[in-house]
Amino acid sequence: MKKYFILLLLALTGTMLSAQEKYKVYCSLIGDENSLKKGIVDIRIDYGQSDLKDNKFVDENGKEIKFRTMVTAMNFMSKLGWNLEQVYNRYDQTNSIHIIIWVLSKEVFSDEEITEGFQTKRMFNEKIKE
Repeated sequence: MKKYFILLLLALTGTMLSAQEKYKVYCSLIGDENSLKKGIVDIRIDYGQSDLKDNKFVDENGKEIKFRTMVTAMNFMSKLGWNLEQVYNRYDQTNSIHIIIWVLSKEVFSDEEITEGFQTKRMFNEKIKE
């Protein structure tokens, strides 16, 4: 009887584990080289959020995280499990700014994992309101 119970328990555990599969999600690091900031790339993130306002990275105190290059920003994201998929550039004719876009991906079990390890100014402001 114990053998059957253990087998049943193992089968149920295996079924529960296999039901939760990872899937790939994407985000974009969007950088514009602002000559006024001399050597600092202005980085924003698009991870599929509904509003792109205030989408710069901030630390736990709400202070903007500055990145010297796109590679510095990628290394930051790489430590959080993100992988580089594609890089492309665009020229914003309205503002005469060179835009750099890096598309990243990550394997997750749930959408809540997308923002693990970082926060944006908007996320910080929403947390303060709570």
